[in-house]
Amino acid sequence: MLGLLGATAITGGLLFLALRLLQRLQRGVSGRGRLPLAVLQRQALGPKQGIVLVRVGRRVLVLATSEHGARLLTELKGEDRIALLDEPAFAETPSRRDPELKRFFAKLSLALLLTLGVAVEASAQARSRPDSGSGVAVSPPTSVAPRAPTPALAPPRNLKVSPPAMPSVDLKIGEGKEQLRLSGTVGLVVFLGALTLLPAVVLLMTSFTRILVVLHFLRSALGTQGSPPGQLLVAIAVLLTGVVMSPVLEEVNGTALQPYLDGRIEQAAAYQRGVEPFRRFMLANVREKDLAAFTEMTGATDAESIDQVPTLTIVSAFVTSELQAAFWMGFVIFLPFVVVDLIVATALMSLGMFMVPPVMISLPFKLLLFVLADGWSLVGQNLVASFHR
Repeated sequence: MLGLLGATAITGGLLFLALRLLQRLQRGVSGRGRLPLAVLQRQALGPKQGIVLVRVGRRVLVLATSEHGARLLTELKGEDRIALLDEPAFAETPSRRDPELKRFFAKLSLALLLTLGVAVEASAQARSRPDSGSGVAVSPPTSVAPRAPTPALAPPRNLKVSPPAMPSVDLKIGEGKEQLRLSGTVGLVVFLGALTLLPAVVLLMTSFTRILVVLHFLRSALGTQGSPPGQLLVAIAVLLTGVVMSPVLEEVNGTALQPYLDGRIEQAAAYQRGVEPFRRFMLANVREKDLAAFTEMTGATDAESIDQVPTLTIVSAFVTSELQAAFWMGFVIFLPFVVVDLIVATALMSLGMFMVPPVMISLPFKLLLFVLADGWSLVGQNLVASFHR
């Protein structure tokens, strides 16, 4: 123990002597051939421009700084330089000790002290334990009871953490023997695909197609480009579709949906009853020419009655008829606005105003004509009245 204390004291003394020697060497080096360089004042003249007073030894230089660098303007001499250097804030200060070196020796001293403490504690524990090598047990003093070391908990070997289980997807369609069940990844893909295609199929079986196409033709005829926006036109088409299809939806709810929810009919019967009102609506608005063409294309010409025609054939013919009717209505809507454009273009040419765009002059007149004729109400009423329900 005394030897360890002596070695520590000698090491500390050597460190102290080395610190004093390095401090003297640093003072000697810093005092030789080194001019004090400091920035005395800085005045900003712009975002990246300014004037800086720099002290180099006993000289005071005035520099102009910019984003391209610095250049010398002048040098202060005489009373201005003496007065500036004699200020307490700008007076030369003696060199200080290196803070980095001081912190290094402080950390080294702290490490030595910690090592000394650990060594002393280890020596005390070694004396209190029996000597296992000599075979002679050394009993501790009677006044101090030995403390048993706390056994460390060894980490379990071959420990495996299982990842969380993936969520299961189970899709069931139908009941009983005719039930179709899809699980896992296949069920998820089929379910997402059905959700993607279902809105499109439902919209094709309603009046949504004709209404939306006519509204887009109306915006093009007005020449307002992106006003009203496409999202607003879709919302108006959905609302008018609800007005047109309200009797069909009420019939589907009364004959198919509510009985199925009450448990009075099965899923297959609910599907057949729910599709029937949509079939009657589509057959009431489809053209016979389109229906005959798609019946021949799908090979359903051997159907004895209209009830035996597949629903897919009726939907295809209905969409074609809706597009035909929407284009006819768009033609009728375009006529009055084309007349306005012709009148404005003729007037501008007669006045010799060839450089003025006719669309710029005709647009206010078309908007005024549409508002005075109550165009939105007329378009909505005629769209709803054009369907046979």
